[in-house]
Amino acid sequence: MKNQTKKSNKLFDFFYNYWITIILLVVLTTLIRQNFFINNFPKNLKDRQQTIEQNTVLNQALENKNQSLIIELNSESEPNMEILESQARYRFGLVKDGEKYYQISKVIQDPSVKP
Repeated sequence: MKNQTKKSNKLFDFFYNYWITIILLVVLTTLIRQNFFINNFPKNLKDRQQTIEQNTVLNQALENKNQSLIIELNSESEPNMEILESQARYRFGLVKDGEKYYQISKVIQDPSVKP
């Protein structure tokens, strides 16, 4: 009976002395299993890197297209802005800052009214 208690005490002493090491090994094996077997670690990383590279190339192409459209818009907008400004002045009475607006109206003389 003493042999059996000694064996159980030895097993208990082993776990008691190395409990941190045992917990860390369990956590390590769980993380390795999660990364390599469940998440398919190396292949998944390569796929994501390839997707990032494709998006970078696509973004660069779109940025170049946007720059060319901005240049085209700026070159065409100068004459169009003058036409738009004249229409706004005529239809809506646009007055820019620093400008003075004078309105001259025709006076119709009524013979019954004396000056």
